Amino acid sequence: MSDGRSLSEVVLLCNPRAGGRWKELATILDSDEARHVRRIVTDSVDDVALALEAIGREAKLLCIYGGDGTIQQILDRLPDDRGEELHLALIGGGTMNVTSRWCGFHDRPADHFRYVVNGYRTGNLLLREVPLIEVRRGRHRRRGFTFGMGPMVRVLDAFERGHKSKRAAVALGLRSAVGAWVPLATETRAMLAEMEASIELDGERLPYDRFSALFANTTGQINPGIVPFVEQRTRDTFYVAAYAAPSREVALALPILARGLLPRDTGSLLQRLSPFDRSDGRSPFKSDPRYVNTTGGRLVIETDEPLLTVDGELITSDAPRIEVDLGLRLRLAVSPTAALRPGLRRAANVVGAVQG
Repeated sequence: MSDGRSLSEVVLLCNPRAGGRWKELATILDSDEARHVRRIVTDSVDDVALALEAIGREAKLLCIYGGDGTIQQILDRLPDDRGEELHLALIGGGTMNVTSRWCGFHDRPADHFRYVVNGYRTGNLLLREVPLIEVRRGRHRRRGFTFGMGPMVRVLDAFERGHKSKRAAVALGLRSAVGAWVPLATETRAMLAEMEASIELDGERLPYDRFSALFANTTGQINPGIVPFVEQRTRDTFYVAAYAAPSREVALALPILARGLLPRDTGSLLQRLSPFDRSDGRSPFKSDPRYVNTTGGRLVIETDEPLLTVDGELITSDAPRIEVDLGLRLRLAVSPTAALRPGLRRAANVVGAVQG
């Protein structure tokens, strides 16, 4: 392999337990590209910290084979002075791979790895700057792309504690949706109860104290297919979504919220329609004032809710104050199709395959 840039600067860090995809990892390790980069294989996600220390200062590109949990462990331990210097390529390999998919890597991790290494070698690798969210609760600090609290996070916790499978996830989702409307077991009702909290956004307190959802995010995507934000963030802000409605209303609104549409104020439905009563120039109904969907630079939450999530990793703490703001900036490797809608992305992939 000819080197336009030194491939000794490229490190492949693998968590083989991510998603149990051993065959795919073997394909990566046996590839020609892998023979020319440094390879570090961890025994478990707990070894990520030592692996990160082992890459050294000379590393310029870190390819990560693993899921969101592996990535989150790396982000937590990434030195503050390496954000601009060390580029990351999230090639997939885990169960969810939310951020990897956002980077345009929807296919086989082995294909993503080849694309990234060859792009780096030729100087054609595409990069996108993305800030991390920094979450502080008590003495603990976590970094990631998405922060969340509320009943939805409790549902995630129930799934994580149970038998993980697609069938189990669907069953839990259906039970939670039904439980929002039909009285079920005490445990289900407690899981779906609104979170009591005082929330300040950029120094202004939200005028509610019970929330069914609270999220902060820097990529615009919370999960695959869930892109709920309506504003464009600036370089110094992150996305914020908070809904102070009962869980049963949020359950009904989820299909439109996931598409980045604002729920309508049911009170305005009873008002007399007027051409002057338009919130967005097109609809005669105002958006629900209980739904905050905006951008900001700092969140402060006072709550007794013990559970929160950062990039799908569940964290428990009894500290009553949580602070969320922007932290380290990263440069992530992205696919040329990263910004395309799914239909256009599939077409572009077909064209690329034919041309290749």
